[in-house]
Amino acid sequence: MSRRKPRKRRSRKKIAYGVIAVAFIIACFLVYSSLHSSPPKVAIVDHLNFFPEQRNQTFVDACINILEEGGLTWSYHEGEEITVNFYRNLPSCGTSLIILRVHSAIMKTEEGVISILGLFTSERYSDAAARKYRDDVLNDRLVKAFFTEGGEEYFGIVPKFVEESMKGKFEDTIIIMMGCEGLGYVNTGARVPYIDMAEAFVKKGAKVYIGWDGPIGIDHTDQATVQLLQSLILHKRTIKQATETIGKDPMYNSTLQYYPKTAEVENYTIPNLKSSLTINAAYTSPEPKAPKRTKYLTHE
Repeated sequence: MSRRKPRKRRSRKKIAYGVIAVAFIIACFLVYSSLHSSPPKVAIVDHLNFFPEQRNQTFVDACINILEEGGLTWSYHEGEEITVNFYRNLPSCGTSLIILRVHSAIMKTEEGVISILGLFTSERYSDAAARKYRDDVLNDRLVKAFFTEGGEEYFGIVPKFVEESMKGKFEDTIIIMMGCEGLGYVNTGARVPYIDMAEAFVKKGAKVYIGWDGPIGIDHTDQATVQLLQSLILHKRTIKQATETIGKDPMYNSTLQYYPKTAEVENYTIPNLKSSLTINAAYTSPEPKAPKRTKYLTHE
């Protein structure tokens, strides 16, 4: 009898260890499942918030209201946060929709022919900063971007950066590019659409890239984007239907376009998210930061 008791204890220990092991496996599975089944979110990238006169909290609030009504989670990124490395890591954010409220500009050759589209960062260009991004600068993935000749210079993101320097892949992400010339036209005498930036995002895994075919006023692009989100998220319109409801810019006559122009994309609708997604409270309280600078450039 005395010899059997230790065996029972060992047997009980084995059972206990087995239960712990099973519990651990189940816990790991639940954590893994939660990470891989978490609802997709929307990223609002508000580079224009960097400039006090171009901040628009009404726009931000309107976007958030639409996203929450549609059942989407969201994150808000503003001002000085929009750096080179922010763009570099953009695909890894796991977003299904990215709203780029950013300044952009077409660069031209001396002959006046369009060569490339650049997206502004809030990171000022300097020789010291250029050395930090030496490889990207030398390989023309980063360029100098400025609003006026002789004014402050910033790092600009070009299509080659999107393709070669962004980490990871987008997963059928919808890109809404609110800045000027997002899908503008090459100045060659014929209206040939400039698609390099759109193509770069699509090659990186984006589902569709939506942008303006010319210059755009800030007030109009803000209003139009809110209307576009309502159409896509609340009214479940297709990409083609939603973009066609947006009016032309009254000053520049620019219209909203999308790329690629395929049947799959033009008939694409955002799924009924409200029944399957929940709002992530961690992302529902953006707190506008007090301006850290006293002097800013204005965009002409």
